Amino acid sequence: MNVARMIHLGMAKLGYTEREMFCMTPRKFFKMYDQFLVVSGVKKDGDEYSMDAMP
Repeated sequence: MNVARMIHLGMAKLGYTEREMFCMTPRKFFKMYDQFLVVSGVKKDGDEYSMDAMP
């Protein structure tokens, strides 16, 4: 996990302050960033890979 990348994405793309990013857990960040990707059209909702989705 690259903390500098998380802080940069959180501040540049999600609009959080540096202080808010340091207080945020990685799980919360990745959930919000995944949702950002869905809203911006980069990723489709439900694109997660699981054993059930494999052929």
